[in-house]
Amino acid sequence: MEHSKPSPRRATGALRSRRTHHWRRDTVELAAVFLSVTAADLIAKVVVHGPDGPVVVAASALALLATALLHTWWSPHAPPPATLWRVRTTALAHTPTALADHRITLLSVHPHPTTDELYLRTEPSVTPAVLTALLTTTGHTVQDVPTRIA
Repeated sequence: MEHSKPSPRRATGALRSRRTHHWRRDTVELAAVFLSVTAADLIAKVVVHGPDGPVVVAASALALLATALLHTWWSPHAPPPATLWRVRTTALAHTPTALADHRITLLSVHPHPTTDELYLRTEPSVTPAVLTALLTTTGHTVQDVPTRIA
């Protein structure tokens, strides 16, 4: 059975509809830009020509500057990235202390009849094998491979 080639008319129609689609999308985007500029202009005129217009503009500029400075200062002080894990294991009483010694945070424990689910936060460099080895050496029985959540 031979496959028929698409007719030139059909191909031209598909191309035309794609062009029309782009034209419509471009028109909507251009209308959105004009609407945004008009709204910004209206707000600027109301603020500047209002009774406290220059004060509001100066206060806004200072607020933006303060935000930028705070962001610049905060960025190096932000907490390091972390990886979240779910581990099915038997939890022991010394779990938080043993994990804290290795800079691992125990977020929560969900007890189940046969095992417990530990939700942990670690540094990004920790792998499932390292986490399993650490839990095993601290007296846990790991039921399955730790699952990375985020």
